[in-house]
Amino acid sequence: MQPRIAMCNIFDQDAERLAEFASRNGFSGIDWSIDPSLPESEFLSRMKLLDGFQLRFHCRFHGVDVAYADRRGDESLELLIRTVDRVARAGGRHMTVHTGLGNPSGEGIDLARAIDNLSVLVAHGNSSGVAVALENMTTPLTNDPLLFHRIVAESGAFVTIDIGHAHAVRNLHPRMNICSEYILPHRERLLNAHIYYTEQEGFGHIPPESLTDISAPLDLLGLAESCDWWVIELMGPEELLRTRDLLRSYFDCRSFLPAAAKNNNPLPLLAA
Repeated sequence: MQPRIAMCNIFDQDAERLAEFASRNGFSGIDWSIDPSLPESEFLSRMKLLDGFQLRFHCRFHGVDVAYADRRGDESLELLIRTVDRVARAGGRHMTVHTGLGNPSGEGIDLARAIDNLSVLVAHGNSSGVAVALENMTTPLTNDPLLFHRIVAESGAFVTIDIGHAHAVRNLHPRMNICSEYILPHRERLLNAHIYYTEQEGFGHIPPESLTDISAPLDLLGLAESCDWWVIELMGPEELLRTRDLLRSYFDCRSFLPAAAKNNNPLPLLAA
């Protein structure tokens, strides 16, 4: 099945402007990064402006990490549980979370705490009809694909694979086929992919210059039938549209069934 090409909220929390841009440029899916400081009533009002689109949600919350070994871990869990509830009230069924965001040294985080707290969050998501997915990062703990696999397996989380983050940490694991190590063990739990070339310190996300830059990880993603949501995680309109065109040409060269009809339900919410 051909994945849906989605875009980020490149205009921050301006849903009306985003809806106009997405409609004009043929995007039917939006991966919305939530602002946790926004009152829920305002969040829900913005989501109503996007009613004609398929939506999934992204929790890019700096300083929020369920892996913190101290009370910050508990506070992070509480915030993310409230966010699951907010997503559910907006009709959402998918939410991506992180560990290690903005913490390159891994200061204060603990593997066991990450697994325990994420397990609680995933269970709450399951009971609320929201599939909670963990994204691989360039920072500890998930910059190691083996640790990423352990956290996913023991917490029951679904998976979001960021191919740019995977590329960016390839030199940390020179003996591994890094994208294979991130993607293949999770083919049955992989729901979302973030698409761009790589991440560079000081420059952020770098777009692909050609399909050659990203075709190998795209081929691997194609082995995960459950991964039906490919988000172009680039914020500049021109680079976003160029990458959209690359993905369309990639689909034209592959044998995919047409994109699925609108379906807000994730995979059956079963423990790993």
